[in-house]
Amino acid sequence: MFKKGEIWAYPTDTSFGLGVRIDDLEGLINLKNLKQRQVGKFYSIMVRDFSMLQEFAKIPENLNEQFFFEKPRTVILEPTEQLPQSKFWPVKKVAFRIATIKEIAESIEFPITATSANVSGDKPIFEIKSLKTNLNQGQKKYNLKICNLIKNLPQKKPSEIWDFTVNPIIRIR
Repeated sequence: MFKKGEIWAYPTDTSFGLGVRIDDLEGLINLKNLKQRQVGKFYSIMVRDFSMLQEFAKIPENLNEQFFFEKPRTVILEPTEQLPQSKFWPVKKVAFRIATIKEIAESIEFPITATSANVSGDKPIFEIKSLKTNLNQGQKKYNLKICNLIKNLPQKKPSEIWDFTVNPIIRIR
């Protein structure tokens, strides 16, 4: 899973997401086209675990791994030099998530995008059936693969977003 040249629809702790390796420029462009996303709207990044997060983001003393597992959370952090620069995320403040579903986390060898699996502006997707219907054109055109690990997810709110680049930290959503 999550090889260059593939877009994966996968379950998260909130809804189905779409993942592309962040070092796959063609995949990122295809993802933007599949989602019909405006230029300049950024992606958050999903990492396997806290150790991988430390490779790609500067971790402040007041942030620990448990923060990501208490409830669905996205955290804005300053990137390290290891994070490839891209027009698909900002240079100084990048949103990160840690994969909380074990099987998905184990599949992440290099950070991936963590964007919802819906077309931009549409409602989040919680069922494989809806995913296939809404993104049908992407399966052949953009090499969209679907992870069938979980067929239906409970409907949840999007993740909280916290900015740890400011002091005091602030909750954005």
